[in-house]
Amino acid sequence: MIRELSATAREHFEQPRNVGSLNPTDPDVAAALVGEPASGAILQLHLRVNERGLITAARFKAYGCGWTIACGSLLTECIQGRLLVETAQFRHHELVARLDAPPEKLHCAVLAETALKAALHAHAVKPTLNPTLQFEHP
Repeated sequence: MIRELSATAREHFEQPRNVGSLNPTDPDVAAALVGEPASGAILQLHLRVNERGLITAARFKAYGCGWTIACGSLLTECIQGRLLVETAQFRHHELVARLDAPPEKLHCAVLAETALKAALHAHAVKPTLNPTLQFEHP
């Protein structure tokens, strides 16, 4: 038997925070899309990071159960306003504890952590400078 959403999870499911996206082509935005379409859980995460390494905005979109949506919503609240170095230490256990997620929904919190790690990686490998055109002079 699958347990109903906890009060906190229900609040995040019914009124999710930070839903949407940021422009992934912006130089200060990192994007990640993780999940398994076959299992029905997909999470997209966008982070806007300033020059000091502070996450100034986090947006998510999710396809899946109420627990997946609640995990995406709470994740954005947990990481917005934090430095990348702090956020890199984030683990799904925080979502499980704060949402009181049952063991059979652990994968929803893991998916959120996976999205965060993928977005942090995308930020780390994103070019910081726009390439400039170089012309050969005769």
